[in-house]
Amino acid sequence: MKKRVLALGLFCALLFGAAIEVHAGEIENFIVGMPADAKAIDPHQSVDNYSFAVLKHINQPLVTMDGKTKELVPILAEKWEILDDVTYKFYLKKGVKFHNGDELTAEDVVFSFKRMMTDPKSFYTKSRGKFIDPDGFEIIDKHTVIIRTRGPLPIWLSGMRHPYANILCKRAVEEAGEEYFRNPVGTGAYKFKNWVKGEKIELERFDDYHGKKANIKNLTFLIIPDASSRVIALETGKADLIYEVPGNDVERLNSLPNTKVVESEGLILHHLFLNTQKKPMDDPRVRKAIEYAVNKEAYGQVVYQGRFTVPVGPILPVSSFFPKDAKPYPYDPAKAKELLKEAGYPDGFEAELWIANFADRISGATVLQSMLAEVGIKVNVTVYETGVFDGLGKEPGYDMAIRTVGMQTARDAGDYWNSMLHSSSIGGYNWAQMNDPELDKLIVEANAEMDAAKRDVMLQAIWDKIDELHPDVALSIPSELYGARKDLVGLELLGDGRQNYLGDLTLEK
Repeated sequence: MKKRVLALGLFCALLFGAAIEVHAGEIENFIVGMPADAKAIDPHQSVDNYSFAVLKHINQPLVTMDGKTKELVPILAEKWEILDDVTYKFYLKKGVKFHNGDELTAEDVVFSFKRMMTDPKSFYTKSRGKFIDPDGFEIIDKHTVIIRTRGPLPIWLSGMRHPYANILCKRAVEEAGEEYFRNPVGTGAYKFKNWVKGEKIELERFDDYHGKKANIKNLTFLIIPDASSRVIALETGKADLIYEVPGNDVERLNSLPNTKVVESEGLILHHLFLNTQKKPMDDPRVRKAIEYAVNKEAYGQVVYQGRFTVPVGPILPVSSFFPKDAKPYPYDPAKAKELLKEAGYPDGFEAELWIANFADRISGATVLQSMLAEVGIKVNVTVYETGVFDGLGKEPGYDMAIRTVGMQTARDAGDYWNSMLHSSSIGGYNWAQMNDPELDKLIVEANAEMDAAKRDVMLQAIWDKIDELHPDVALSIPSELYGARKDLVGLELLGDGRQNYLGDLTLEK
């Protein structure tokens, strides 16, 4: 197992200087403590929250959604028109500059979407890349472009807040080639400055930004994998904001004079994906037995110290669709044993569980080992360095894997299930390796239905089919816990979880 540690020199350097400096109403330097490094600062190669957290400040899509109101709002597009069920016309905001000084044009828009759809390294070629008609681009003029989807797709426009739809500078990407990640160029409020892998990512304010000037001048994402070290960095003033505060530190940090914890609704669902293409997980009775064998309340109490929500089904409650009468599966080890016996495993079996090197995944795996042992399933756990783990879905040697899927960027149930369970997403988010033609058909049909009431009926059918197939066990929805300076203002108003834009934060006067 590869392990990542904070460089001693960097940590010691921080001990001798305060994180934040304030000059003339602006924050000169602001440090964010993150549990893991970004995997890629390229929107087409990024799949993790930490990459997205950084990209939020560098790149932008045509449209996005307000984190609180959930209303669609423009960013790079000044306005848009829906000409018919498949045709979208975007009028670009004029005078928008990339960080290299180039002006945003319709050519950059078409280039960015085509790269997302066709680049061999793009994570989205088999999922969201399939939404767009490859021959459906039309440049009307320098600031006007038409994009057509393959068919009616009500989820497409709202889903464009996802980083996959970020617009890149055509010239910058073509000139940099394989080295683009060393100096990414966007239109965001911050431009890339430096990346010391495993240590820090440094951004600086872009003074020619087309929108509101950021309050923070220099923004640094400091990589601190150990939760206790992150908390210490906050307590000692070496970090101004930290992600993923351990639940057992919340009350203490709130009681200190200079720190606070902001808690918000969880936007990430932790799944136990079951490899449906590998025995014995290919039997839905076995998969459902594992569901009954997991006590989600106990899991959340141990792993998240009670700061969590028990998931009711295979999606988050913030979703655009969620059955009103849905109830969580009960903890019933006797039922689990009965199903295992029925499936031909009266004495249980051994199973391989793969996880990333995060504290909650490690403690969660330990809890699962104990619970599944009670029904005869011996779980062998393999822990991978986080950067390695994300690519393992393409070479599935696991029986089970703990993986997260979030709704920070899109809240549509059909989009969520398309990414997570449609067969085209195998090798992407589909860690269950689910390949069921009927489920595929239901997802495609629901995502093409423009009538909202009819679509809800179709989404209910997908919910029921997923329950029948049972490709995963929804483990927990941990609360979003941010540790911050007591005088930091604005964090409570943000609604995108770890993908929040931080440039508008201020300090109390």
